[in-house]
Amino acid sequence: MQEDQNKEFDLREETPAPDSADLSPIQEPALEEAPAAPAPKRPIWFARHKVLTVVLVLILAAAGLVAWKLHRAADAVKAMSGYQFVRTTVLKRTSLDNSVTVNGTVNSGEEASVTVADAAKTYKVATVNVQVGDHVNEGDVIATLDTADLERQIQQAQQSYNDTLQAAQTSYDRALDDYNTSVVQHDNNLIDLQAKVDDANKTVSDAQKALDSAKSSKDSAQSSRDTLKAEYDRIQSDISSYTMAYNTAAANENAALDALNTANLLVVEKSNNRNTAQYAVDADPSAANIAARDAAQTELDAATADQTAKQAAYDQAKAATAQAQQALSEAQRSCSVVSLGLYGFQAIEQAYNAAEQTLSQAQTALDTAQKTLDTANQQLTSAQSAYDSEKNYSTLKQKQQTLEDAKTKLEQAQRTPDTLTTLQETLADCTLTATMSGTVTALNATVGSVCSGAVATIQDTDALVVKVTISADDVPNLKTGLSCVVTSDATGSAEIAGTLTQIDPVANDQGTFGAKVKISSADSDLLIGVQAKVEIIIQQTDNVFTVPIDAVGTAEDGSRYVLRQTGGSGVDMTFEEVPVTTGESNDYSIAISGDDLAEGDVIRSSADLSQGLESSDNTENLGDLLTGEVSVEMEVPDEGGAPGGPGGGGGAPADAPGGQ
Repeated sequence: MQEDQNKEFDLREETPAPDSADLSPIQEPALEEAPAAPAPKRPIWFARHKVLTVVLVLILAAAGLVAWKLHRAADAVKAMSGYQFVRTTVLKRTSLDNSVTVNGTVNSGEEASVTVADAAKTYKVATVNVQVGDHVNEGDVIATLDTADLERQIQQAQQSYNDTLQAAQTSYDRALDDYNTSVVQHDNNLIDLQAKVDDANKTVSDAQKALDSAKSSKDSAQSSRDTLKAEYDRIQSDISSYTMAYNTAAANENAALDALNTANLLVVEKSNNRNTAQYAVDADPSAANIAARDAAQTELDAATADQTAKQAAYDQAKAATAQAQQALSEAQRSCSVVSLGLYGFQAIEQAYNAAEQTLSQAQTALDTAQKTLDTANQQLTSAQSAYDSEKNYSTLKQKQQTLEDAKTKLEQAQRTPDTLTTLQETLADCTLTATMSGTVTALNATVGSVCSGAVATIQDTDALVVKVTISADDVPNLKTGLSCVVTSDATGSAEIAGTLTQIDPVANDQGTFGAKVKISSADSDLLIGVQAKVEIIIQQTDNVFTVPIDAVGTAEDGSRYVLRQTGGSGVDMTFEEVPVTTGESNDYSIAISGDDLAEGDVIRSSADLSQGLESSDNTENLGDLLTGEVSVEMEVPDEGGAPGGPGGGGGAPADAPGGQ
């Protein structure tokens, strides 16, 4: 996977090494594997260059002093290889796309077939109006069928339908006339009865007003009577002691009178007894008669004495009554109701009695008004009942029902019979029209033949879609509406815009999901049936620096960095660490930012010094990897001890990048 990514980013940004007789020609890594370098000319190198070997050992020892800068170089040492070129990328502002790439086939976005309805499949083709390749609009006639026999059947069915409709119309018209006549008579009766109801309502209204007036008069009389009664009761309370004294005196007088009358009767009785006894003495002055006369006289004297006492008691009681009467009369004369202009008990009592009488009369008038209103309501109820009876006239209802039945039958007769409808629909089906606008891509109809399948196929060649399949792993990251870039061998390098419009909710037998990408442009030059590659853009970050994911390294403190070229070329390039902040990424690239970054910077495609290089058996340039801020230089004498002499070599700068 790592190697594939490196190859992907080195197609245009690969930096070749200088020409050398000892190195093989540089080959594109993504296309074929680089050939092995030629065998060294001096196979016994260490034996012939012992001094140089010692120098190399010293170089490695010195490099140990800067171990934190040579940490990543250890991987390169392990690789034990030389290099032909270093993969790099040039920083530039671009867009970073997180996308899914899938393959598919271009199809028409809309397709329709012109077919013959089942009822018309027995009719032969009469005309064919189009050819394959013709553009048609929706509704254009594609072909027609022979309908002569069908039209005769329709004529017969239409005549039968017209006769039934005419009969139903006649019945309805008669029922309507009969109903309208009854309605006029009914309406006139209702007018008369409504007038009676109105009169009865007026009588009720008048009676109600009279009742309200009588009630008001009664309430007024009640109020006056209650006021006088209150004053009358108050005055009676004020003179009650005088009244009670008078009533007591009068009762005593009556009792004394009753006692006097009894005494008077007893005197008369005793007087009669003495007279009788005297007559007896006068007739026979015997001692017995005389004794009886004397006894009778004694009883008479006792009765007379009692009579005298009773008389005195009566006279005294009568005098007390007169005195109580006088006191009561004086108290009554002093009574008054100033607010009503009444003075004296008699005047007050007369006014109270008059108020009682007025109240009684008002109550009688109220009762009479209530009876009048009850009578008026009964008359109104009777008038309303007569009106309602006429309004619900049963005969009229029967005629209305007859009319409704006739109307229903007429409506049923007005409906086109199923047989006629079927024939007419079949006639319409015999004209085969385009169900959409587009290009006729298939035609299966000839004059005189019977069509049983699709007569024509119409496709919209301007509205195209690419049908693709998406792996189950990618489906959760996708949604309809995402922008897409479509490419095809048929359109060369052109990138065609599209939109993901459909993702099947259920996987197919292969465990993938079908999807559709709608082509945005109507003139994309895509052809139906060709293969196409679709890049579905999940996310796009604009105006950022991007590098291969492997180009970003992580230091021991967790910070991120890239290696930027500081000099040299080919395998002699030197680099320095540049701290960066990483952003969005996709499967291959990652966005970076940093204050020290600038457009045009050359960045090593792999922060791992053991990767991103093509190797050979030549290990003499190993020190070139150790480039950066630290460098070690020394002259190596040849076997004769002369610096730079035969068999010797100048040391190359080895700038070691910082440790990882």
